[in-house]
Amino acid sequence: MYRSGGIYTLKKMEEEIDLYFFRCYDEDKYDQRRVKMKKILASLMMVGLIFCLGGCNVPWMKQKTEKTKAAKVQADKVEGTMKGMKLKVGVSNDMAPFSYYDSEQKKITGFDIDLLDKLSEYLGFEYELYPMNMKKLEQKIKNKELDLAIAGISITDERQREFSFTDTYYETYLQIVVRKDSQITDRTEKKVGVVEGTSSAQYAEDYLSEDNKITYYKNITKVWNDLEKGTIDATIYDTTGIQNYMQEHADNTNLSVLNEQLNSEESNYGIMFVKGYKYLDQFNVALQVLNNDGTYQKLKEQWIKTKE
Repeated sequence: MYRSGGIYTLKKMEEEIDLYFFRCYDEDKYDQRRVKMKKILASLMMVGLIFCLGGCNVPWMKQKTEKTKAAKVQADKVEGTMKGMKLKVGVSNDMAPFSYYDSEQKKITGFDIDLLDKLSEYLGFEYELYPMNMKKLEQKIKNKELDLAIAGISITDERQREFSFTDTYYETYLQIVVRKDSQITDRTEKKVGVVEGTSSAQYAEDYLSEDNKITYYKNITKVWNDLEKGTIDATIYDTTGIQNYMQEHADNTNLSVLNEQLNSEESNYGIMFVKGYKYLDQFNVALQVLNNDGTYQKLKEQWIKTKE
């Protein structure tokens, strides 16, 4: 057999070259062309063989399998390694849909809380929640009064100098929100409200403070209220939180979101620890396991019902 799975052998290609040049009326030219084409064909076949031996062989599949097996062994070693530990976890009571107080259930809930619960199951630790604003969370972590914080916390360059973070578990960016009737066309001479201690506040300080008045708030609920009333002209906040607010108040909000995406390189969320935290690697492995087995995606579909 000269052809298998659509691949020609050298002999089969020679036969088809013969058939092509058979149409030449000049026999001498036919022979010359045939010899020349066979030399070219032989060279091409040799080059192809070299590439195949170098990069298309079976050991490539073997390497992939071994890598997967190594990752599984690493995960197996991590599972349950924090059993018997009870961690103090800082969260937000005002960061929907990630971490917020549900007045009907009378408890802190959200995507971050469910993710924390799955991490707890895998690593084996127990935990107690301590809700507070971002500024207090940072201070408590520094003082080692909390073991970790998970509250939609952006991994900024400034924070990474003082804290340790897991790998990113949620990608996001900042946007500006204004009143529909504001007719804002630039970023100067405005009253901008932000939540103190957040990446939004840091962005406002870095890029908007010279030409605008920055007003700081303890929580985002107060920011939304003042913006709706016109006490402030604009706010900057994480896009998922903005979309969550706009969906919940679709029938009565007077706010509008500007399309510009800001600070995406320093807005993604990670779990925050004291600098040099001993069990950081365990958390990273656990996050990867939850991603690989589909748990993360299920939680995301349950809680993040906004466009990305």
